[in-house]
Amino acid sequence: MNSKFNCFLFCMFIVGNLAAQSRSFGTLPMARKSNAAIVGAPITGTPEYEKALTVYNRLVAARGDFRFPVPTFKLTDDVAQVASMDYGALEIVLEKKAYDVCASFGADADAAIAFLLGHELTHYYEKHAWRSGFVSEFKGLEIGKTLDLEKDTLLIDDIAHETEADYLGGFLAYSAGYGLFNKGGELIKKLYEAYNMVKDDPLKGYPSLADRQALSARTAKNMESLVQVFDMANLLTAIGNYADAYEYYRYVLMQYQSREIYNNLGVTAVLDAMQYFKESELKYRYPVELDLTSSATKGNSGAGSVRNNLLRQAILHFDAAISLDPDYAPAYLNKACAYALLDDTERARWYAEKEAQQALANSKKYAKTAIDVDVLIGILEAKAGHADAAKKLLKAAADKGSNLAAINLKIMNDEPLGEETVSTGGGGLRAKIEKIDGQKIDDIASELPYDPEKDMDISTKIKFHQKTKQGPNSRVFIHHKGNSFTTFHLTGLAYNGESARGIKVGDTTATVADKKAYGTPKRTIETPLGQIWVYSSIIFIMDKAGKVERWITYQED
Repeated sequence: MNSKFNCFLFCMFIVGNLAAQSRSFGTLPMARKSNAAIVGAPITGTPEYEKALTVYNRLVAARGDFRFPVPTFKLTDDVAQVASMDYGALEIVLEKKAYDVCASFGADADAAIAFLLGHELTHYYEKHAWRSGFVSEFKGLEIGKTLDLEKDTLLIDDIAHETEADYLGGFLAYSAGYGLFNKGGELIKKLYEAYNMVKDDPLKGYPSLADRQALSARTAKNMESLVQVFDMANLLTAIGNYADAYEYYRYVLMQYQSREIYNNLGVTAVLDAMQYFKESELKYRYPVELDLTSSATKGNSGAGSVRNNLLRQAILHFDAAISLDPDYAPAYLNKACAYALLDDTERARWYAEKEAQQALANSKKYAKTAIDVDVLIGILEAKAGHADAAKKLLKAAADKGSNLAAINLKIMNDEPLGEETVSTGGGGLRAKIEKIDGQKIDDIASELPYDPEKDMDISTKIKFHQKTKQGPNSRVFIHHKGNSFTTFHLTGLAYNGESARGIKVGDTTATVADKKAYGTPKRTIETPLGQIWVYSSIIFIMDKAGKVERWITYQED
């Protein structure tokens, strides 16, 4: 997934400390367009305004950080600064001229807008204007004078902040569902042309257009790597390698803090803890939602302590997610699951029946989570001996499409859960070998070299490798720890081929679970938007409608 970002916006000043000011796009603050007046006349009620506002709101929701007031959005008819952060009014402003440049990208228009606005939001949330704001506010003090004299240092700060805003703003846009924008250099040039700045390039005191494009490309590579580390963390979680997945999530967290990252750290800890329960202690399947560590021997005398420590650790991560967004329903559900596994039924019920329900009432976007909350309450009723109430809740959830509820109903009724359909090798569809883009996973796993430009050290013991483009619509990730390797071959979202047993994008869970296809997965993981179905050598990602979105073949050495 290639991406090149450059959003050209304005460094910001600390809320309440500065008068309204704005700074332009690029790697440095830019003086506004020569002789251009900043009137700020708002544009509202137009299709352009509504589209830009929709993009902005999705970015704010994806950031999920409501510890600070959210700036309002304004579209103006100015042709002066491209976009800006007005701290006096607490507004993020996008100019119609810049919007039109983004619109010229056709199918990528929303992504281009998202990167511009994501850049601005990153400046705000990362407090990039602290130093310049301090100088302005306290310029009469000696320290303010000293900092003001350090022009070169301030210049370096600006470059670093703009680069980070491209980087983290790009990840924000990706997490909001806008993909990886790969036309950053083209966007830079078009904005220069639209604002009639090419003739003045290089602008006095600023890098050239060529340098801005080069910096954008380098930043984009780093952004792409961060996205892929996050994807690898999700894949390792799916196959049950929770301890290593935790390290990948931590790597992302060191660079980008969000409720989803904290939530997923907690989920890996919960799932890891569940390995330390005896089968008799873990009768039901809990709806722990992954928003898409221990070396002790399972089942030994210390397992109870290990699992409880992991569960308490998970609760702290869920608390961190909730602190960013009090209406983030998945974290309340997951916290309730953790307490249920700790046998703290009172707290489990409180977070499921009160806190999660309140969050769901405040936010209408977690329909899948609402069903999963009912599944957990059904489990709590079953454990309390209220079989009729439990079955009623689980039946209602199953009728709404919850595969997990259906499984728990079977468990209550002592019905067989089914099993994975294993290839017999005797010919026919089931005996076929899985291939993506015409390639087998065992061949891919044994092939070298890796792409040296994409090698990453996740920790002192873990390396993340990738290979060069594997096919027209697939890619390969390799998790490397010590002498062991885990290889994943991922289809793209637009993959139009079929799996070895005839499954294609858009097929239903029932089709995948058919005995002639793959049967019952050995593991399922809930997400706020669907499920992950894990088999011995293939993973299916299901959407909220219960249909195949993509799949991954994998091999552990």
